[in-house]
Amino acid sequence: MSWRPPALITTALAVVLALPGVAAADDPPPPQVESRAGTEAPAEVSGLAEPAGAGDPVAAARDHLAGPRYHIDPADLTPLHTVADGRDETVRFAQRHRGLPVLGGQYLVHFRNEGGQRTVTGAGGRYLTELDVATTPAITAGQAGQLARARLIPDRATRETVQAGAGELVVVPTGSGVLAWRVTLRGRDARLGLPLLREAYVDAHTGRALFSVDRLRLADPGEASGTTAHGQSVTLRAHLRDDGAYELRDRSRPMWNGATGEILTYDAKGGDVSGYVVPGIPQGLEPARSDTPAFGPEHTESGAVDAHHHAGLVYSYFRELGRDGLDGRGGTMHSVVDVTDEGEPFANAFWDGTKMVYGGGGPDFHSFAAGLDVVGHEMTHGVIEHSAGLLYLGQSGAINEALADYFGNAIEVDTLGVPMTDPEASLLGERLCKTAAPAACAIRDLGDGRHATRDYIGAGVSLDSGGVHLNSTIFSGALWEIREALGGAKTDRVVYKALTEYMTPLDDFVDGRRAVESAARAARLPARDRLTVARAFDRHGIRPGWERRIPTDSRVLADGLTVAFTPPGLAGDRYVMTGGAADGTGPTYIVTGRTGGGGPVRLSENDDLDDLPATDGRRAVWVSMRTGPQLTFRVLSRPLDRRAPETVLHESPEVINGVAVDGDTVAWAGTDPATGEKEVWVKHGAAAPVVITAEPGVHGFQPSVEDGKVAYVRVWEEGGAGRSTPAVYDVASRTEVVVPEVPGTGGGPSFSGRPVITSRHVVWLTDTDGDGRAGVMRAATDGTGTTALVPDGPDAPRVVWLDAVDTTVTVNVQPGLTPRNRDLPKLFQIPMTGGKLERFSCNRGNQYLPAAGDGRRVIWYDGTAGDTDLVIRDRPARRC
Repeated sequence: MSWRPPALITTALAVVLALPGVAAADDPPPPQVESRAGTEAPAEVSGLAEPAGAGDPVAAARDHLAGPRYHIDPADLTPLHTVADGRDETVRFAQRHRGLPVLGGQYLVHFRNEGGQRTVTGAGGRYLTELDVATTPAITAGQAGQLARARLIPDRATRETVQAGAGELVVVPTGSGVLAWRVTLRGRDARLGLPLLREAYVDAHTGRALFSVDRLRLADPGEASGTTAHGQSVTLRAHLRDDGAYELRDRSRPMWNGATGEILTYDAKGGDVSGYVVPGIPQGLEPARSDTPAFGPEHTESGAVDAHHHAGLVYSYFRELGRDGLDGRGGTMHSVVDVTDEGEPFANAFWDGTKMVYGGGGPDFHSFAAGLDVVGHEMTHGVIEHSAGLLYLGQSGAINEALADYFGNAIEVDTLGVPMTDPEASLLGERLCKTAAPAACAIRDLGDGRHATRDYIGAGVSLDSGGVHLNSTIFSGALWEIREALGGAKTDRVVYKALTEYMTPLDDFVDGRRAVESAARAARLPARDRLTVARAFDRHGIRPGWERRIPTDSRVLADGLTVAFTPPGLAGDRYVMTGGAADGTGPTYIVTGRTGGGGPVRLSENDDLDDLPATDGRRAVWVSMRTGPQLTFRVLSRPLDRRAPETVLHESPEVINGVAVDGDTVAWAGTDPATGEKEVWVKHGAAAPVVITAEPGVHGFQPSVEDGKVAYVRVWEEGGAGRSTPAVYDVASRTEVVVPEVPGTGGGPSFSGRPVITSRHVVWLTDTDGDGRAGVMRAATDGTGTTALVPDGPDAPRVVWLDAVDTTVTVNVQPGLTPRNRDLPKLFQIPMTGGKLERFSCNRGNQYLPAAGDGRRVIWYDGTAGDTDLVIRDRPARRC
């Protein structure tokens, strides 16, 4: 099974083109047509030698694609750009459906010009012939932004910082298509302490939050001079202003047309990075300047000298490949240096879609502009965005990162004269550290020898955008191995040709391999070189079906899920979860199944967006969202045996974020329309629901229900600081006890979260010192006897989720912070009476959102096998 972005890719590619047999280098390969599942348009047609139609390349390409071989309506194609590479020309089109852009839908036509005659040599890409979706939205862009913020930003503290921008309608190419709002989310990731800039996609008909994509790619001229961070004196192309000052504005390149086409370097002078995640250059920010032509130490320390000098080197490198600037059209290249993180060093760099932004370093690092490979990496993201546009998610995102690493390293080793045989040649970012050794400082190593089946990191969509950084060296390693074997000039041109003339936005690893092999054939590499290319990809495990060779020790209840962002529910032998169509289309719904087998069946009856299910083993409750002039949220209930229809327990125009059920008692968390406070409601039997957090200034989150008692997190402000602790409300007596707050040990109050109530206890997570690690606490339901099952402190685990039954507590622990499978979240159990944490499953990938059942049984979402599955185990594995 291969991981694929939810609601994007429906089926794997059928086959990979076989390597042509040994033949004379000038012999064209035989024509081949490779199909793509789910569409009549071929994935690739190669080996053609057909006369092209008259007119310019775009007209000739449209004429060729109008033939019956392609099943393409040329009227649905919008030309993006034409790439010329010697005698070769490639026209790239974007697909539109009823006037709207189709996400990732691109098709390319390849020509060769010889003797004044244009010949079609091939075509291919991703064009969906089965699209048939209405383009009138049922929700507004504003509502989509509200839903994206609520559903795609799971961390509460992060969500409070996030603002949604204007929306754009697009078609997500799954099945017959999904009309979606694309909304930009901006804020700050409270867990990582980094700026947040994501493009969120929300079904414009149902309101279903589909997925989000990271937009930050983490990680008359006068002549002037400066010194780089590594002590090299360099000449800087600068601009002499009318007032006699010099600024880092390079207009000497061929792309300068008298109005645009500069290389500009701005100095943020310690400004906070959050102010630079907006598109373009903030108003009032000026280029780095000096009163003399010698830019001094302050410009070395800020990174301005390195950023400006290195940007010119990157421009020259891509110019040699036939590209004029990052956008290929001579557009201005912007860099911003010396940003900080709330006044502290920002040890990172990113491309945000319009500019490069570099952290200003600090005591341990130089400015991130000091690494030519880092500058080349970030700028290559701009090249990718303006060519193949590889979606920054899952395997396509990993290829995006791989290409940025490849070209960044290639630029550095060639410019500095580093032999490809040098052990440091394959390192990215090795020149950033001020004191550490290069190998210890490097961000990644393209020579790490990773193999897809053996080393693929089983990240889910919520982690590193599906592993875009974690898995990039599998692909870039194959490219770097080819470069070591064939040399830089030859390999760079083939990889660049693959990127600009063969890759499309949703390519996976196998697609990427095919693109490189196709580019090698088009470049007329001899058979022995093409064999070298094929063997490099083989050695890195990139071949059809590689995902199926990854072992697991759990049993699958539901396979290949496209919806796995909220926890499932489990009670007895019954489970509930949010489901959706296999192709990601249509609304989500609630399904139920038995752990003994038989497969899940649909439980919800409505056509609205259903999510956040919970069950007590007899019935399920969940949240349903209805679109219209105003969004409506409902709490619905239905018996698991489906003998009665679903019923409405509560209805509100405000977002409802969680529900819980046991017997006649149902609780949910949401927002009070009158006060705006986060409240917990409880409904018992036929009685009207009551708010149990009505005290002014008191907020309630994350309710849990058992035996007529409701536990929730009680949050309030006291002494200028936020306080939190579990509270337990008794439905019968209408009384409440507040569990004594666990004392903080880090100079502030503790933070409590995720309370779960059982028949005798309430257990919860507490971070006493604010270090992100948490202890597991237990108290009696009357609030007495608080005990640490797992004490908090420097050695406490990084717990990210928790569930419990009377006998055991199941915790979701992130073992470490290294980018390896072993440090992705894993499941552990501990007896309710205390003891050691025991490993529950040996699956190597991401294990998340567990739901505990009878005895030691647990279900959870698992990303090990390359996609997302709901799986089950009945007992701990103990050792792995």
